[in-house]
Amino acid sequence: MLSRVADSLYWMSRYLERSENTSRLIDVHINSMLDMNLEIVETQRLTRLEEILTMGTDIDIPINDNLLHVLTFDQTQQISIVSTIISARENARQIREQISSEMWTQINKLYLLVNGLDSNNVGENNLHEFYLHVRDGSHLFQGITDATMNHNQGWHFIQIGRYIERSLSLLQLLDVHFRDAMLETEKDIQPNTYFEMVTILKSVSAFEAYCKVYNPNLQSLWIVEFLLFNVEFPRSLRFCVEMIQNSLQALADATGQSKNTKLYRMSGRLQSNLSYDEIQDIEDLSEYLKSIRQQIYQIHGMLYDTFITYPIESAL
Repeated sequence: MLSRVADSLYWMSRYLERSENTSRLIDVHINSMLDMNLEIVETQRLTRLEEILTMGTDIDIPINDNLLHVLTFDQTQQISIVSTIISARENARQIREQISSEMWTQINKLYLLVNGLDSNNVGENNLHEFYLHVRDGSHLFQGITDATMNHNQGWHFIQIGRYIERSLSLLQLLDVHFRDAMLETEKDIQPNTYFEMVTILKSVSAFEAYCKVYNPNLQSLWIVEFLLFNVEFPRSLRFCVEMIQNSLQALADATGQSKNTKLYRMSGRLQSNLSYDEIQDIEDLSEYLKSIRQQIYQIHGMLYDTFITYPIESAL
């Protein structure tokens, strides 16, 4: 596979996953405003939302009434929903011959839905429907990809892009919400705290899944444990890293790469750590999340060095 094709497939997947994540976070934020309509709480939530979606980068967006508009429609901001969908579609266009006709049709539908829109076209009362369409469009694209595309090298680059983006988004969300929190179980939870925990779980579509594993008695310790180490939930960190590892192993088999290189050792080590780590062993959650984030960035860099930006001499 050409390195430019792998690069486009990888970023197409990451941008679509990012648009789906952003739409869900904003939609959950808007719905949570109905539970606690206090100005100071609203400001804190907007600050957290901005920090989660900018992923700790140097992107600076003012915290004001215009923040949600910028994160949704502003094409000058590369993290906005419209910008990420346009970028995903552009990457798909460059490798049109590598994806199925159904995939191209679906990503075009999503592109035509959002391109040229602004808050005046959508209207405040229809924002929920807009975010729902974005999420549904992304989910449909993922399903069509799995159902119509050969599960070859290209499909595995799509998988890696999806789960790397999902992992980084989850790590940022956990870091922002639990950075200064004491992870513990409490007998009596205040209503405001309970609603905040519900919001965190809904931000990663995890409320029902969490309740099936634990119970509706939400506890910060259990929430972090579930989102980090649960092996079955498709948005947990452990699940995402295992999917990344599986696709890397498949790429190694398909390309004849040695599984003893730094890329595979790094991903395997991270997978092993998440399989055996326990929430009780984490002394500093922020440092723990920072360490995992750095390892995922290293996996991204080594993926590029191995398959995309490698020197021509190594290919010859």
